Amino acid sequence: MSYERSPHETPKGPQRSAEGWVVFVTSISPHSHEEDVEDIFLDEGCNPTKLILDRDRKTGMLLGYALIEFESKEDAEHAIKECNGKEHLGSEIQVNWAFTK
Repeated sequence: MSYERSPHETPKGPQRSAEGWVVFVTSISPHSHEEDVEDIFLDEGCNPTKLILDRDRKTGMLLGYALIEFESKEDAEHAIKECNGKEHLGSEIQVNWAFTK
């Protein structure tokens, strides 16, 4: 028996959110600031359109992860390629697609 993909089925791989292409960044130092995280990407020629960083309500420190949005898939792919594994404040950050199928 062979299974064929429906022509309406979304292909596997990264998926675009309603706003853009989003990467998930982990292993961010809790001592970082929003500007520090943005600079990691700007220094590599990436141009994020939005950063979402969650903080601990009591301490105000980052929780160690961020969602970063890019306008195009190519920009997000460039960010993953150039920034994944980059060292920042003693941590090696991990960058990958936030939404995949």
